[in-house]
Amino acid sequence: METLSENWITEHLMDFEYKKYVLLGYLKRVEEHFSQQKLYPDFAELIAHYKNLIRLKQNATELENNFRKKLKGIDYTKMNLIYENTINDELLNELKQIIEFSEPLMANELTKGKSVFDFAEQHILSDHIGIIPLYKQEGYFVLHPFEGTQISVYHYHFSKINLQKENLYELDSSYFTSYTVSLSKPIDYVKYELIEANPHLPNPAVYLFKAKVPLPNQETFLPIAKRLLYKQLLDAA
Repeated sequence: METLSENWITEHLMDFEYKKYVLLGYLKRVEEHFSQQKLYPDFAELIAHYKNLIRLKQNATELENNFRKKLKGIDYTKMNLIYENTINDELLNELKQIIEFSEPLMANELTKGKSVFDFAEQHILSDHIGIIPLYKQEGYFVLHPFEGTQISVYHYHFSKINLQKENLYELDSSYFTSYTVSLSKPIDYVKYELIEANPHLPNPAVYLFKAKVPLPNQETFLPIAKRLLYKQLLDAA
């Protein structure tokens, strides 16, 4: 999908009708994806765009005041410098009009995305396969789709990073393998196969996420499962 540039408001032509066309085209594509329950990357990008828009709106006055001003003369009675305002009022009005038009449309689409997110999160069951070991910084998580027999296994690594004297955590993951589960090969058996496939983790943590409704795997199921896993690991850290 064609994404919306981070600087979409200020780059290229500063024209309300043009920006309106660009935004409506973008939001139409986002809405189509949300209607298919496809959340990412659209949802995260839309949140970022909305935050940037609100920040630009809040700083509009400061933005206007910080435009270059040309020294025009001196008021000797008050001993003040007199500046000529070089701001382009027409340009600033276009900017304000774009912000005023865009804010409610983005907020409305964010509400739709949040509804999709909440629905998906509420319909993903979190569990684990076997006993969870004390060492949980590395392991696996399994995606079990709705009424599916093909499961996907991902390897994860949970680590602490120090950023500006603040301890934060990051979760890295990568696709590992897939299995077909059946009566003769239930999902509990997967852990044994993972141990055989990766002996350096003799007793890995294996988290299971099972969808109770059909969900797009890459756009919704996987990113939400990773968020749920991050919360569990963070609580245990």
